Amino acid sequence: MTFNYEPRQLPEKPGVYMMIDSLGNIIYVGKAKNLKNRVSQYFNNQKNRTPKVVEMIHHIHTLKYIVTDTELDAFIEECRLIKEIKPRYNKQMKNDKKYCYIKIMAERYPKVTIVNEKIDDDALYFGPFTSLRRVETVLHYLKDFYPIRKCSTPRLVKRTDGCLFLQLGTCLGVCTGRVSPDEYKVYIEEIRQLLNGNDRIAVQELSEKIDTAIENLNFEKAAQYSAYLLGLRHVIGKQRLVRSSSKNRNVLAVEFINNELAKLFLIKGNKILYRKVINIVTADISELRQNLNQIIRDIFMTENSGIVRLTQNDIDEAQIIYSYLKKNRSRIPSFWISSTRLNRETSGLDATVLKIINRITSEIY
Repeated sequence: MTFNYEPRQLPEKPGVYMMIDSLGNIIYVGKAKNLKNRVSQYFNNQKNRTPKVVEMIHHIHTLKYIVTDTELDAFIEECRLIKEIKPRYNKQMKNDKKYCYIKIMAERYPKVTIVNEKIDDDALYFGPFTSLRRVETVLHYLKDFYPIRKCSTPRLVKRTDGCLFLQLGTCLGVCTGRVSPDEYKVYIEEIRQLLNGNDRIAVQELSEKIDTAIENLNFEKAAQYSAYLLGLRHVIGKQRLVRSSSKNRNVLAVEFINNELAKLFLIKGNKILYRKVINIVTADISELRQNLNQIIRDIFMTENSGIVRLTQNDIDEAQIIYSYLKKNRSRIPSFWISSTRLNRETSGLDATVLKIINRITSEIY
């Protein structure tokens, strides 16, 4: 491997780096909180590298980089470049991370299954989820606590006496022909509400079952219920994020560059509408509050005009941004700006702005 760049020459600042092969093709795009440290890691002897990373390093000839104000800037620029360039190794490494969905089929007596792909049919999908193990645990929970179909056969096979699951009391026994679709759909609706995060009672009851099992010294059951609860929290949390992404919400995020400077971001769905660096030490708080009120109204109200239908790709990109903000919320505080507060001359927006200002100025002290 011939590498025509010295990693030690890179700045110790946030940014995006592009790995380039000998033919001039950009084969990988990455972001870094510290460009020098991140790029240097590729060329230090490290164990447990995946074969694809080893292969990529072998093809690196030189690199380009872009310095940014903040790590969030770098993340946004990385997303843009990957979408635009579609580098070879970004695609390969992304494919290593398998996604899965919970699917409720469009049938009279639908089964609840796990699939690896969302297709254009009439079924109801939840996800995507990144932890297959958590999702499989949730499916076991649903089969334990809801009397839904568990037949291994893809089609409903009629049985006069029902199946073993009916005898165990864990299935309504739709195969007997004595269960109406409406009766069955009651449980499917309960599952839908649960996975969407609208049924807190079911989650609370599961917590109580854990406590009861521990009190009865049934630690095996307690461990099983705990696994169910962890799986549910993973699925419900991810599903809420998916739903938020599809609503094309207005978000203001703040990232602190240092003890004096902060950067404001106005985000709608998968679009970055506005970015500005402010000096939080020298800024006039009253003036900043007034300006921020006006900027939020001008930018978000203009963008809110008309009905914008998001494509699935838009929703996926928004979910990536929201996931990043959620993961880094301790250092990049973010605030939802509701359309109601934008459209009405109320104190609602001003209260939100005041909360943002207080969070920004708290860094001074």
